[in-house]
Amino acid sequence: MLAEMKEKRMNEPVKELVAIGASVGAHCQPCLEYHIQAAIELGVTADDIRQAVEVGHMVEKGAMAAMKKFSAAAVEEILSAARFSKKQPEAVAEESSGEKVLKIYDPAMCCSSGVCGPNVDPALAQFAGTLKFISAQPGVRVERYNLGQQPQAFVANEEVKSMLGNGGEKKLPFIFVNDQLWLEGRYPSRDELLQALKINSVPVLFRIATTLENAPCCGDGGCC
Repeated sequence: MLAEMKEKRMNEPVKELVAIGASVGAHCQPCLEYHIQAAIELGVTADDIRQAVEVGHMVEKGAMAAMKKFSAAAVEEILSAARFSKKQPEAVAEESSGEKVLKIYDPAMCCSSGVCGPNVDPALAQFAGTLKFISAQPGVRVERYNLGQQPQAFVANEEVKSMLGNGGEKKLPFIFVNDQLWLEGRYPSRDELLQALKINSVPVLFRIATTLENAPCCGDGGCC
């Protein structure tokens, strides 16, 4: 019994050193102060206490790095799942050739874009403007078919033909990206369509290399 008690007393300094490292990792300042004082009373050297604190910081650093990586992955996974659950249109992968093909199968309209007559649908007008912008982008091909004027295009596409045969005419328009059905039943917003095609709405500006002749007068990149 006395031997067990003696062994327990000999282990107390080690326990306090472990507690010091744990206090650092837990960011518990009162705990750290308490266990440092307890270690001193048990005869623990200053060097041992400093090493315990250093070990605590090493564990803390490793845990923070792991948590940073985990949290970033968790956020993306949860956001992706949330977008899927809400059935938001997703960006479609590019074809191996790199060309992106956008195909729109419109309901029967009086003209190819539907932007005609005295009562123009604002959604159609906005969509027409977005298509004009997209058509001017390199590597993007836009094809648009009107059920009233180009019924043969609807029949030629087996997937579209099948959807129409099941009463899908009321779900028009059908919008395909790289021959994958991306959206149906409504026209997408500008941001949705640009995101699906991975197109930047703002042109990318490239910085001109600075030489000694045209360098700014101040070192911080601005002008005095």
